[in-house]
Amino acid sequence: MKQIEKIFSNIEFSELQKYPLLSSCMKDGILFPSAFEESPLKIAFILKEPYAEWDEESQTPKDCDYDFFDIIRDLKYHYDHDLNKTWLKVSAIAYALKNKTDYTENLSYEQVVEGLSCVAWINLSKTPWKTTTKMDKAYYERVAAWEPVVKAQLQEIKPDIVFYGNTWEASTINPIEPDIPWQTCFNVNETKYEYTSDGGNKYRIFISKYRNTNKILVNGYHPGLGNSSQWQTEFIQEYMKNY
Repeated sequence: MKQIEKIFSNIEFSELQKYPLLSSCMKDGILFPSAFEESPLKIAFILKEPYAEWDEESQTPKDCDYDFFDIIRDLKYHYDHDLNKTWLKVSAIAYALKNKTDYTENLSYEQVVEGLSCVAWINLSKTPWKTTTKMDKAYYERVAAWEPVVKAQLQEIKPDIVFYGNTWEASTINPIEPDIPWQTCFNVNETKYEYTSDGGNKYRIFISKYRNTNKILVNGYHPGLGNSSQWQTEFIQEYMKNY
């Protein structure tokens, strides 16, 4: 953990030189370290970058939806006041997968904590930026800058399930064996699942096992997208039963 913090601080210093209007970069990782270490299931959610409400004049974030430490510190408040649906969805995914139950967001506070105790949250870029669906050159540059931290995080996490939210091709880091180049070892037999929304939109996710292991890779969508948390969880559960 201290090594990760040291690497983070060095990169943060460099990033703030590039973007002097930013006040800090965003830490993330394992939500509840002690419980995570004891958990029989470890899930890494790999997302793009911290989403922020944006002040166009100062080019700085005003408020971060996925502020890692705010959620941990104020989790009970968020739960009691029905705030931050994304964290509830993430918890519901983890709780259902861990306990092999149906997906539901109707969880007690204790169940929310149990779900999040399985979770590590990783932004490929820790530099707060206005998130868009477009991955441009500047975004990839920020991802490349933070790769030493992401690599160290994955070495610590040792995830059983890696859940990519539209980030499958955004990083070169092998999530299961971070010291082995991703391109030279990625030989998997993907299973495709399709979901059609009530409006007729089609969504595809791909699930596979990493090499000859029971480690599961999910090439899916951000858990905050509509009701995707539910059907993605169901697809993962179906895959785990069949493979």
